[in-house]
Amino acid sequence: MELFGYSVLQIGGELPTLAVLVTGLVLAVARRGRLPHRARTLMLSGIAVLLVVGLVGLAWTIAWPHLLSFRSVNGGGYRQYQLFSLAVGVLWAIGYPVGLGLLVAAVFAGRPVAAPAVDWAGWTPPAGDDADHPDPAPQSPAPAATQWGGTDLPAPPATPDRT
Repeated sequence: MELFGYSVLQIGGELPTLAVLVTGLVLAVARRGRLPHRARTLMLSGIAVLLVVGLVGLAWTIAWPHLLSFRSVNGGGYRQYQLFSLAVGVLWAIGYPVGLGLLVAAVFAGRPVAAPAVDWAGWTPPAGDDADHPDPAPQSPAPAATQWGGTDLPAPPATPDRT
């Protein structure tokens, strides 16, 4: 009875993901006229890969407790269990990123290339009051500061007091 409870929990945990994938597949097929061909193909491929990976992963998580109990009753079969576990792990490790990558590619394949809002190649500075004036003379660099914040230049002469 414990294995049944575990299986129900695993199915309950995976059902929302599988429901989203099936809904996405149905919407992609039903609304195929709204998407460009390339984006639709990438989206259907990504959903199909994720659906297969999800179903295989769900089947494995439901089956492995039963396989473990069967193995302990009948003995042997540990090598087969390891191979199945490795195969499902490799399928998950490769299939999930591939399916997700196909969905991301579908998003960008369906977007038209937008023209830039401003043509910067033909930009010219705006005409203003100083358009006809030459550039001002270059400014002399600031004097070098000493350790205590002063300068290396001598102090300016004192101005006479005119009071």
